[in-house]
Amino acid sequence: MKPQTENWLKIAKYDLKAAKDNFKASNYLKVVEACHSSLEKLLKGIIVEYSKFTPPKIHDLLKLTSIALIKNLQDDVKKILSKLNELYITTRYPENFEEVISYLSKDKTKEILKSTERIFIWLEKKIK
Repeated sequence: MKPQTENWLKIAKYDLKAAKDNFKASNYLKVVEACHSSLEKLLKGIIVEYSKFTPPKIHDLLKLTSIALIKNLQDDVKKILSKLNELYITTRYPENFEEVISYLSKDKTKEILKSTERIFIWLEKKIK
C-alpha cells in the first residue's frame, strides 16, 4: 500500500470513529458530517492507490466512486451515498437548523451510521 493511501485510510478511520463518538454524544449533525467524510477520504485513498494522480478536491461520493473505478455499485449503496451527499450539504450549511435537527432522529442517524460502516468495510477491502 502506498504511504499516501495509508494516510487517507488513517484519516478515514479517524472520521468513522468521530461519527461513532458523536452518535454516543447525540450530536447527530456531526455524525452525518463524519460519516460522509470517512467515506470521502476512503474513496480518495482508493484513487491514490490505483492511479498516478491526486484525488480531486470534491465531496460528491458518487463522483468519487466513479473516479475510483468502483464497479457494480448496488442500488442500495448508490441510494445511501446519494443521501449522504444531500445530508452533507444540509448539515454543513443548514438553512433551517431546527428542521435539520428534527429530521435527524436518533434512529435515522443510527441507520446512517450503520450503513456507512457497512460501506466502509466493503470499500476498505478494495485497498487491502
